[in-house]
Amino acid sequence: MRPSLGWRRILFALVFGTTFALAATPAAAGVPPGPITLSMSCTGPGPNGTVAAGQTDSCGVDLTGGTLSAGSIVRLSPPSPSATSFTCSPPVQGAQGCSFLVNSTLTFHGFIGWETIQFAPDGPTQGGGASLTQTAQACNPMCNDVPLRIDGPGSVVGTPYRPRYMPAAPFAYMVCTGPNPDGTVSETQVDTCLIYTAGFGGPYINGDTLTIARGAPTDATITACGDSPSTDTGAVAAGAVMTSCAYRFSTSASISAPGVFVGSELLSIPSTVVPGAAIVQGVMFCPAPQPAGQIASCSTLPITITGAGATVIDEIPPTFTSMPPDMTVDATGPTDTTAQYPAPTADDNAPGPVSISCTPASGGTFAVGTTTVVCTATDVSGNSATATFKVTAQNTFDSLCRVTRAEASDEGVAHSLCVKLQGAADAVAAGDSAAARGKVGAYINEVEAQGDKSLTSQQAQDLAGLAQLLMP
Repeated sequence: MRPSLGWRRILFALVFGTTFALAATPAAAGVPPGPITLSMSCTGPGPNGTVAAGQTDSCGVDLTGGTLSAGSIVRLSPPSPSATSFTCSPPVQGAQGCSFLVNSTLTFHGFIGWETIQFAPDGPTQGGGASLTQTAQACNPMCNDVPLRIDGPGSVVGTPYRPRYMPAAPFAYMVCTGPNPDGTVSETQVDTCLIYTAGFGGPYINGDTLTIARGAPTDATITACGDSPSTDTGAVAAGAVMTSCAYRFSTSASISAPGVFVGSELLSIPSTVVPGAAIVQGVMFCPAPQPAGQIASCSTLPITITGAGATVIDEIPPTFTSMPPDMTVDATGPTDTTAQYPAPTADDNAPGPVSISCTPASGGTFAVGTTTVVCTATDVSGNSATATFKVTAQNTFDSLCRVTRAEASDEGVAHSLCVKLQGAADAVAAGDSAAARGKVGAYINEVEAQGDKSLTSQQAQDLAGLAQLLMP
């Protein structure tokens, strides 16, 4: 038994993708073409045929199903993403947008024409992409929507190659302040430096990094890096010794204004730095990672440093490391007792010698009683420190006897003189001032008589003067 005509129609439709019932009719019949499907394959000027915003896409339009009768018109809607222009070839004279005129009947498949799309420059957001979409109509003369498949490497509109407007040199500046009352910094102190944006070029964005690196003094060290509301320096272990601080911008808002606080840095100045040395540092700007195809590199240059702490100025005086102790010597004369004492020592926070002077000097003369010796240590910058100790030139009956024995060349005379001094001491202890005065007077008379004999005239004069000071 032969299959019916209806079965043949169904079988033919399954094989060839259409049916006799929905087949296209000639244009003269005034009815729309049958079940038509179209495809469009697009290629751009980018790598492997890709396309981006601001570029031109070339798309070949084909019939992939149904029949387009001669005289039919195919219309394409404006594309998305937006385009500044889109044209068809061959065009329909006088038609707006993109329309093709089908000159010969096409059945099942066939090339219709080319569409050229000039995409607008402000395309998908950075790092993204958007699929090209359009709708199609077939008209003969009534218009009906028909399916349109879009493929090819140019079917997705990617990010255009638009180099980022980067921040420009000098990128940042620093203001440094030391701990001295006038804001200066000296050797062995810590300088506090604040970093601010310079405001040149484009804005800083999330992921940008500014690195501040120590230049000079070369033996200075960075002991701390401080964040700001806009940056993050990362975790730094307590007590870490560094030569640079990296400040990564972590805010979502772009920063383009000058004077925006970036972060802080603590710079430790060693004792080896010569006074007058300038603080020198460098700044390196590294942009955030860029989308594929966009090249960006780091830039390094010196950073401008201002503030009282921009130069190491020695304002710290020396420190005495040793001083003679208070001392007592036996007076050898009312005003001319010689005293020797060890030299004091001092060191300084800065390199260079420290000079020390004391008044009265060691080996100088001291009057009876207590004298304060003042010592001054001065460094190469003119900073000075003072320290004192006391020298007592004592004058007692016992000390005068010791001096008498040391100076008299005749032991018998020395003994005689000391006996008189001892008698005077005993009389004073007993409260007998008259007897004491008599003993002291006898000592003076004998000393004066020994001038140029067992005593020199100067010794006799000094001993008599000391005795006179002991007179009750």
